[in-house]
Amino acid sequence: MKKLKPDNLKGFNAFNQLPQEIIFTILDLLNSNPLDIKSFSLACKSFYAAESKHRTSLKPLRQEHLPSILSRYPNIAHLHLTRCSRVSDTCLSFVSHACASSLRSIDLSRTHLFSASGLLGLALNCNNLVEVDLSNATELKDSAMAAVSQAKNLEKLWLARCKSVTDLGVGCVAVGCRKLKSICLKWCLGVGDLGVGLLAVKCNHICYLDLSYLPITSKCLSPILKLQHLEDLVLEGCFGIDDDSLAVLKHGCNSLKSLDVSTCQSISHNGLSSLVSGAVGLQQLTLAHGSPVTSSLADSLKKFSMLQSVKLDGCLISYDGLKTIGNWCASLRELSLSKCSGVTDEGLSSIVTRHKDLRKLDITCCRKITDVSISRITNSCNSLTSLRMESCTLVSREAFVLIGQRCHLLEELDLTDNEIDDKGLKYISRCSQLSNLKLGICLNITDEGLIHIGRGCSKLLELDLYRSVEITDSGIIAIAQGCPGLEMINIAYCKDITDHSLLSLSKCSRLKTLESRGCSMITSLGLTAVAVGCKELTKLDVKKCPNIDDAGMLPLAHFSQNLRQINLSHSSVTDIGLLSLAGISCLQNITILHLKSLTPTGLAAVLLACGGLTKVKLQAEFKWLLPHRLIEHLEARGCTFQWRDKVLQVELDPKCWKLRLEDLMP
Repeated sequence: MKKLKPDNLKGFNAFNQLPQEIIFTILDLLNSNPLDIKSFSLACKSFYAAESKHRTSLKPLRQEHLPSILSRYPNIAHLHLTRCSRVSDTCLSFVSHACASSLRSIDLSRTHLFSASGLLGLALNCNNLVEVDLSNATELKDSAMAAVSQAKNLEKLWLARCKSVTDLGVGCVAVGCRKLKSICLKWCLGVGDLGVGLLAVKCNHICYLDLSYLPITSKCLSPILKLQHLEDLVLEGCFGIDDDSLAVLKHGCNSLKSLDVSTCQSISHNGLSSLVSGAVGLQQLTLAHGSPVTSSLADSLKKFSMLQSVKLDGCLISYDGLKTIGNWCASLRELSLSKCSGVTDEGLSSIVTRHKDLRKLDITCCRKITDVSISRITNSCNSLTSLRMESCTLVSREAFVLIGQRCHLLEELDLTDNEIDDKGLKYISRCSQLSNLKLGICLNITDEGLIHIGRGCSKLLELDLYRSVEITDSGIIAIAQGCPGLEMINIAYCKDITDHSLLSLSKCSRLKTLESRGCSMITSLGLTAVAVGCKELTKLDVKKCPNIDDAGMLPLAHFSQNLRQINLSHSSVTDIGLLSLAGISCLQNITILHLKSLTPTGLAAVLLACGGLTKVKLQAEFKWLLPHRLIEHLEARGCTFQWRDKVLQVELDPKCWKLRLEDLMP
């Protein structure tokens, strides 16, 4: 390669010589951290251009930014507009032209204002569109479904809680979108047997169908179960489905792998027995909050040789029922008995001694089990990756040692409200793969136990210490030092926590959620350290932290540009501190109850300045202290107010009571 002379090096950028494929590979490796991608794109013009071409997914904060954003990123395939509280038809029209050839999916599940007109533009112009999420669009009617039906290549459609859509609208979708593979109609109360039946007849490729809480009967089940590719069927809360309805399964649905009939009180063992001959390939069955689990019900399912997951949450379950499950020929991988009354040591032991390949076990609030069950679980199921056992109050401290001794593959462990102590944590620290640990309301653990966790569980991402009141700074420091990848920590009401803990947590650069409610000893100094060190912070709760004041808000405004949710109730923040938060463009959710120095004038200025707010929780008294036109203006901008009737703990100057909108708006 010919060497360049010094004179020729002026203005030469070696990065410009890199092939685009190499730059794209680098960007792929940086995808986990948006701040890294931003730094990369600002390094030079060639990187800036390459990053613009490389990005295929986008989550804008406000619809008014879309024109400039989409002009920079020409290859957007996945557009998530969930952070935009309102998206107009004009906005969707721009999207449909700017992303006509590239757009494959759009998520509008938390937005409103758009209508059938905007959806029609998307459907007609974006020929590669395969997924649309319109969940929660309660105002959309059948005309919107007629517009969606023009998306001929649509494969996935989510319509949860679209309560104004009827059989007519679903029928339009069924006729127009023949390639549909997945559709969710949960809580679409206007859709019945006719609409669902049309879907089953016209859309032969459906593999996922969610009909939760629909007023359907057995009339539509027959065409549904004739779908040759149907793998996942959700019938939760379908009160019109009973044993006679499931009888159609006898005619066969060999493709079905997952069935959810939660909260279907009319289904008994007689109906489930129909599954045996019709859905021989069933792998996952959910019967939560349904009929009592008796030996007859359990026996009706014993022939499912491929069954891997069973969820019985909230069911009354007998010993004979548990024993029969233990005798199934299938080898379960997941079993959920959360809040099941009737679970005993003997019954649970009969299951775990036979199903030794269990990976996930949920025995939350099974208050009758003791050390006997834990001994059997850990001895038989030592390949567990998830164990949830909140509020198993009869399990003694000694039993938790067994978990650490025998279940080294655990990734998730929920011990909330249990008798575990430091010795138990010492042994649990041997679970080196642990990423999620919940120790809320564990009154016997101290810093000594957390020090062991910090040393042994370096992969920990989430730690819940809610109301574990014996924890102090020493324990939190050990966690921060040993678990640098920590993303969430809850230290709410750990009364002895001070700024030393926050200073140590500021070294966890990936921290996204900090819940320190009721930590009365932390101050703005500690909060400043977190703001500077944890630039990915998205959720912050400092409620009942009286030493958090305006001095902590200024660093947040400068460094925490990803902050989306904050609770400042019962703190010492004033109008000035709140106003500084207007510099955080991502901020959407704010709770400000019982701020003694908050005035109507200051509050109005804050609400106007924070243009991205979508939810504000305030005391009801402010509803009449703020101008009605101001509230209407903010609601039109997409902000929802939640008014609380708690007594307003603030002395107001009568001069501030009469506030005019003209005094605040430009």
